[in-house]
Amino acid sequence: MLHARADYQRFQDPLEKEDKGKGIPKMEPVFLLRANDKLFVPMLKTYVMLAKLAGCDQKLIQAVVAHIETAKLWNLSHPAKTPDL
Repeated sequence: MLHARADYQRFQDPLEKEDKGKGIPKMEPVFLLRANDKLFVPMLKTYVMLAKLAGCDQKLIQAVVAHIETAKLWNLSHPAKTPDL
């Protein structure tokens, strides 16, 4: 996985397969966001809207919506902050 931030390079897919659906290829760009980022929940809500417009599988949409609720609960005791480098 090729991360946008160098300090995230330690987060890797242990499979690193080139086969579709069997892991993230070594040089595929990825972007990691965290719940402590104030833009996390709005970004996921936007993703849900785009996924619906694209006709994505309902299970994917439901999983993202559930993740939004999990992040909101987490933020009750872990306040989010403005993103930084």
